[in-house]
Amino acid sequence: MLKINRLRIEIETDNGLYGIDEVFDSGLNFLASEDNTCGKSSIIEAFYYGLGFEEIIGGRGEKVLTSAYKTFIEDGENKLSVLEAKIYLEISNGQEEVTLYRTAKMANRDSRLITVYYSSLDEITKKETLVEDMYVHMPNSATNAKGFHSFLEKFLHLQLPMVPSADGNQRKLYLQLIFSCMFIEQKHGWGDIFSGIPVLGVKDSKKRVLEFVLNLDTLSNEKKKENLKYEEAQIKNDWALEFRELQNAVNRETCTIIGLPVSPCILSQIDISGIHILKNKQELENDIAGLKEEYESLEAIKPKVIDNFDDLQEELEKTEEDIEKFENKMRWLREKIVNENSCIRVLNDNIEILENDLRNNKDAARLRELGSSLECMTSENICPICQQSIDDTLLPVIEGMEIMSIDQNIRHLEAQKIMLFYAKESHRNNKAEMDAELQQLQGRVFSLRRLAMALRNDLYTVEEDVSEAIVYKKIDLLTRIEKLEDLQVLAQEKKQRLLQLSEKWKQYLEEKRNVPSKKFSNDDLEKLYQLREKFVVNLKKYGYKSVIDMQEIKISEESYLPVIEEFDMKFDSSASDNIRAIWAYTVALMQVSMGKSGNHPNVLIFDEPNQHSIIPNDMEKFFDSIIKLENKCQIIVGITIKDSDTKSILGNLPKGMYKLITVKNKAFGKME
Repeated sequence: MLKINRLRIEIETDNGLYGIDEVFDSGLNFLASEDNTCGKSSIIEAFYYGLGFEEIIGGRGEKVLTSAYKTFIEDGENKLSVLEAKIYLEISNGQEEVTLYRTAKMANRDSRLITVYYSSLDEITKKETLVEDMYVHMPNSATNAKGFHSFLEKFLHLQLPMVPSADGNQRKLYLQLIFSCMFIEQKHGWGDIFSGIPVLGVKDSKKRVLEFVLNLDTLSNEKKKENLKYEEAQIKNDWALEFRELQNAVNRETCTIIGLPVSPCILSQIDISGIHILKNKQELENDIAGLKEEYESLEAIKPKVIDNFDDLQEELEKTEEDIEKFENKMRWLREKIVNENSCIRVLNDNIEILENDLRNNKDAARLRELGSSLECMTSENICPICQQSIDDTLLPVIEGMEIMSIDQNIRHLEAQKIMLFYAKESHRNNKAEMDAELQQLQGRVFSLRRLAMALRNDLYTVEEDVSEAIVYKKIDLLTRIEKLEDLQVLAQEKKQRLLQLSEKWKQYLEEKRNVPSKKFSNDDLEKLYQLREKFVVNLKKYGYKSVIDMQEIKISEESYLPVIEEFDMKFDSSASDNIRAIWAYTVALMQVSMGKSGNHPNVLIFDEPNQHSIIPNDMEKFFDSIIKLENKCQIIVGITIKDSDTKSILGNLPKGMYKLITVKNKAFGKME
């Protein structure tokens, strides 16, 4: 949950300090004035701005704020120039409280910098209070440790999902989008439901927000379906690769294979044993056995020494020497390749450490550029306690040696990163060259072994007219036997790999079966039913008259927004009834979330909900329905009470069930 405890705005002028300091309670809070120009909206803007949600009111940074924060404020008939403007916002998640500090105007501090004090506003000056600077509306501010919205997500105990973006990628569902259905601002918020939602590149952003707030299973189901699609494609690709490699190996040996499934399926041991490789229309094992018998019959012929025995013996010795030399070179290459792999792993680890250091230094530089004053004295080698000069190193101080600044650190780390990548690329190239050389040597040794075998066989022969043919036939038989045996080994490996893929396919099918075939789970349907029921009840309570038969109102299963005959309700509503519909839907959304364990932070802000001269009785029922939610949530309403009808509305509400904060004349008065 999110609860706003306190808001303090300080505006330094050429006539001293102006601003406000107000405490807000749980339940219903009225921020009321007797005129529209007293500055209520300026105060409410501070809630958006302090939380980094100003995109909901039309932009980023201080430019969306009123002139009271940037140029001048009025004190009676006097216009006072604004020198500096600061906003302190104390918030709670129900268990902890922090104070957020953000400037709207300050010479040496960027408005994208937010300081978080881990304490109440009264205790931010205590020395034991932990303080941290963060940034907002900059790249990675929703994901990095120093990003403010990353901190706020964790503080509010929200786990924002990754959702499809307009560019086809996945990105986080931003907090600004979520709070756009809870914070209804005056200028744009009353145009329609979700009319203040910012454009942040999230596909179907309204739909994704409602799925998250209601905690619908459809969001996780769609993610599961996307993951299953990826897993299915991956298994099919791997299966096709194994099938193709085995089929190509079989074709090279002029064999055929039967029983091998082309597409993924669940394989049993019986299925695996049904995969056969045939050679000459018989089992591969039988063909190999026949070749071995033929080879053994040639071996049985008694050899005879021939005249060139010495020459053949010398050539055999030379061949064996070459084999030994190449094998030594291969062993050396394998050791070198192992070393290169080790170096690449070490470099990858160092690069990861360096990139983390570089990211931290860049975050520190970014905060410094935004005007962060934390640790500024220590960065200048000055002790923040005793103001004495210090050296930021544990090494002995050498005269003339300077400690690097953050910018120097970044440049040094980036140079190191380039060097490490260069070294990594060099090792990779070396490894590739060694791999290629090793392959060549392996081929060369294979040929030499064949030659040595032929030479040994030539040393002994039968009669001269048949010896050469016998040797070549034996070599050919050995080659064919080895290739077919290699094919046997490969086939066994591929069968095992297919069994592994078969198990993955089985798991995939089980997971696919467990994903609901229908779009909505039973819990989802119950939540949408309750959303529709509470929405209609609220409409009736608030005096909605544009639809005679309320049974025609549905909640769209595509957008989760109210429709009539598949068309937006707004088209059939009067201007005042459109406002009632916004009240009804915004409150119903929180009611369902509270009752069905949704993700609603249980906070609402309405700035001037009395639009288009709504009947006072309907407005009173609107406030009464909020009061009945008791202190389970917090609602802040900016309202003008210049007419007697509005005053009577507040007068008729139960005493002690709401807090009234009155803004007199101008919002920002003189402060001590």
